[in-house]
Amino acid sequence: MGKCKLCYEDKELQNSHIIPKFVYNWMKQTGTGRFRQGLNINKPIQDGIKEFLLCRDCELKFSKREDWFKKNVFSAFIDKGVTTFYPSNNLKYFAVSLLWRVIVYFKDDGNNYKFKVKLDEAEIEWRKYLYEDIDLKKYDSIHLMCIPDDIEIPYAPKNIYSYLLQDIDIEIAESNEKCFIYAKFARFIFIGAIEGIENSSFIETDISHSMNTKIQNINDSDVGGFIINRAKNHQSFEDLSKEQQEKNNQYFEKRIDKIRGNDYWNQFLKDNK
Repeated sequence: MGKCKLCYEDKELQNSHIIPKFVYNWMKQTGTGRFRQGLNINKPIQDGIKEFLLCRDCELKFSKREDWFKKNVFSAFIDKGVTTFYPSNNLKYFAVSLLWRVIVYFKDDGNNYKFKVKLDEAEIEWRKYLYEDIDLKKYDSIHLMCIPDDIEIPYAPKNIYSYLLQDIDIEIAESNEKCFIYAKFARFIFIGAIEGIENSSFIETDISHSMNTKIQNINDSDVGGFIINRAKNHQSFEDLSKEQQEKNNQYFEKRIDKIRGNDYWNQFLKDNK
């Protein structure tokens, strides 16, 4: 039992995924069959980050929009090559629910966030939208960038393709003047502006308008630099301990026929060409 972070009622809490479970299922199916988290890459894990955030009723509210996103955006973009997406209440709800989970997960973790007051305000406004259907006012700048499979990046840093096209990452990003909530999985990057982020710096990414993924761009050097730095800091097979690398070699040798040619393999080759 505990207090649900969404409805504020004392109920039995579910062990809720921060990033939806279908993403981890996709990673298993299109990758090596297992994955790691950056804080302890020498330990393979079977599932993603979870927190006891929601009661069952609120979990089901989120699950409905996750199912919609999986079918109408995730699979449409990755499997069918759809490049234009139109604004919808389902997309907005999914995006806000995802970013709300990230802000709840991080904002009271003991870090001295410069924009803590505004983070608290955004969390409350997003919660009221998700649970009470009160529309967004102050924190309504939410963006989605869809990364194409054939993206080419000149002078690409190490691991950039596996990071942009497969990996999972969440964060509260701050500088002295800017703050945004960041959630990335597979080919999708979600950004929720908190402070100092100008909508005019984003091209075809605003979820409140139609989005043409072929011409999407982020012209904010701080946001773009943040993404590149996250990729640079992303740890890969080469960062594993020698003992774990030997275990990985044995694991891959047994499964090479299944791994060769899949999504993970393709990104590995791009990063190591």
